[in-house]
This record gives sequence, structure tokens and C-alpha cells, in this order.
Amino acid sequence: KFLKEATNAMSDICAARFEAFGSAGNADKIKVSSLDTMSQRYSSGELDAKIK
Repeated sequence: KFLKEATNAMSDICAARFEAFGSAGNADKIKVSSLDTMSQRYSSGELDAKIK
């Protein structure tokens, strides 16, 4: 029961964040990346913040 409630709460939080950042309704445009790929992108600096 605990895991089910936690999963439902997590889903609600994710939905709220997508709506807050204007990403709701764009799931088909989000590309899935593996953890290894994201780790490499962070390590290489590709995802570093760019200050203008």
C-alpha cells in the first residue's frame, strides 16, 4: 500500500511540474535518454549552465 500511494503522489508531482513549466501536452516531443548517456553529457560539460 505504501509504494502505491508514493507512486501516485510522485505522478501528481510530476504532472504539476510539467504544467508549471509549460511542458504539459508535449510528451511526444520528449526523447528518452539512458542514465549512461546523461552521465556522459554532464561529465563532458555539454549540459553546463550557460551564462550570457
